[in-house]
Amino acid sequence: MNTKKAGRYAAVGAALAAAAVQLSTGTATAATGHVSLWVGGGTDLLACRATAQQCQVIGYAYDMTTPITLSVNGKTIASALPTPTSGTIEPGELKILWVPQTAGPNIITVQQGSDSQSVTIQIMDNNSLEAFAQRTEAYLRTLPCKTGSATISAGCQFPAGDVH
Repeated sequence: MNTKKAGRYAAVGAALAAAAVQLSTGTATAATGHVSLWVGGGTDLLACRATAQQCQVIGYAYDMTTPITLSVNGKTIASALPTPTSGTIEPGELKILWVPQTAGPNIITVQQGSDSQSVTIQIMDNNSLEAFAQRTEAYLRTLPCKTGSATISAGCQFPAGDVH
């Protein structure tokens, strides 16, 4: 009986070890891929979080001879050769401003040849109650800073030289 248990434990251990080797190999490949993606905010509080608000999308690649394609939910939004950045070891980039039109999950992908990377971002309707509530909350958090009250503006950061 103990032999059977030991055999099962050995088989499970071998399977886990094999899976760990595959996982670590896949993770290393993904981490050292040739393309990468950055999605970031714009000027509005809800940039990259609400429809009708600008969102900056940048695809990075080291291969300067093959076009980069940026897509959202499988639809191409930009495709061009990467623009070189400063320095000789820096990747090139394709930078665009994207304005989300669809609320819900949006999958943004950068692809160059067979290399790709994707990220899913959740977009809310810009005219929704949730968007209104988030803007109101952000505004109310800044009120103590705008009034300059020493008792309620303790966490505010002011430009250098201002005394509050």
